Amino acid sequence: MKITAFTVLRYIIHLTAGLPLIWLGYNLYTDNLSYFGSDPIKEIIHFLGWGAILAIIVLFGFRLIVQLSNNKMLLSLHRPLGLWGLCWGTLHIISYLAFELAFDFSLFLSELLQRFYLQLGLVSLLSWGVIGVSSIPYLRRKLSARWFKLHQFSHLVLALAVWHYFLAVKGYDLYSLLFIVLAIVFIIWKYFNKLLIRLVKQ
Repeated sequence: MKITAFTVLRYIIHLTAGLPLIWLGYNLYTDNLSYFGSDPIKEIIHFLGWGAILAIIVLFGFRLIVQLSNNKMLLSLHRPLGLWGLCWGTLHIISYLAFELAFDFSLFLSELLQRFYLQLGLVSLLSWGVIGVSSIPYLRRKLSARWFKLHQFSHLVLALAVWHYFLAVKGYDLYSLLFIVLAIVFIIWKYFNKLLIRLVKQ
């Protein structure tokens, strides 16, 4: 089988996204939580959440690179990036439910009603899930042109996820500032990319 640069990139995506989860699973299985400091439960939840928001930032960065390079072939790598991000986000909320709340859904509902950042995170994740499910080939064919319109909400997912992260860390840190700046760049690029390209070419 011929291994192309495209295939290598796909393997890199899967390895980069999957190996940290394998590492986390191994440490949970062996009860070796020394890597996560004095409050491992909290740090594991944050680790998974950080992975999820990093995935969506990388996803939008990759989309921008594809548009700038005009290499349509790379678009098929977009899907595994999105699905891995959804996986990290789902594990983030499952870990919160399992470790923090012991699957007490009434407590989860109470926390959700009281904490705005949880509402932002949940709406972002659910929206991401809807977009991800819509990419199933059968549903994509059924949705037809509506599929593209649905995917325009991905920028809302990005904005809500970054806002959720900012409120969750309770202030400015290097990552929250970086994520905010990048989210603004991606949103500006989404709506003004044609104008920006014309300005660059002048």
